Amino acid sequence: MIKKFEKYVLITDMDGTLIDSKGNISEENINAIRYFVEQGGKFTIATGRMVESARRYVKDLPVELPVILYNGTKIFDFIKEETINEYFLEDEIKELIKEIKKNQSSLGIEIYAEENVYIFNSCRFTERFSKKGYEVFYKIPNELWERKWTKILILGEEEEMDVLEEHFEDCYGKTNLIRSGENYLEIIPKGTSKGHAMEHLCKSFNLDISKVIAVGDNMNDLELLLKASYGFCVENGNKKLMNQVKYKTKCNDNHAIAHVIEWLEKNIVKV
Repeated sequence: MIKKFEKYVLITDMDGTLIDSKGNISEENINAIRYFVEQGGKFTIATGRMVESARRYVKDLPVELPVILYNGTKIFDFIKEETINEYFLEDEIKELIKEIKKNQSSLGIEIYAEENVYIFNSCRFTERFSKKGYEVFYKIPNELWERKWTKILILGEEEEMDVLEEHFEDCYGKTNLIRSGENYLEIIPKGTSKGHAMEHLCKSFNLDISKVIAVGDNMNDLELLLKASYGFCVENGNKKLMNQVKYKTKCNDNHAIAHVIEWLEKNIVKV
């Protein structure tokens, strides 16, 4: 007997999409995802988070496929506890952030390397880790500059981020810069994105890209939503993103993923 979601793949962003504004995944979303998987679908996550930050949510979900982390820079299999694919920042970016710190000292700068977070420059947004119990390093060891970096996160007030995003290339040169939130700008390795990682995942695990459903809320999700056959933006999402994708769904506080699965069942699935 063919199950109704056989060969379909659901990929969702976490913050602002799967996770509500209180930091939880609703029972409605969890139950809907379990139903999707029980009916033959495959489920995974595409997030800007690192391994341990994603793990505390992944453990409660039926995630059978590897998870896309760091906005596409890393693909990690939580079942096998192994990295499937990973890219690293170009060495010249390491010098660039010294310039940013020198010229715009009010901005927070975080370095992500070897699953650790190093605070290169503090601001009020870099203090969020202390509230969540994550270990971060405020002392930058000299050897960090010789290690492989996964990404850099620049943090500041929304207006600061707007200006920096608009003029970044003029001031600092061309990089793979993405806006992952009102207060977040990320630099990730060239050629990487959630969409690129999704294509890698489909090719590696023989998944039909024409049956991929993706859900997100911000501009770091754009490529993922455009490359998926059914790309949904939640109604609390970035307006630029909303204007560029075909499908819309409920906000993250109104069980967005459950609504997407319900829509899929009513409009697409033929059994």
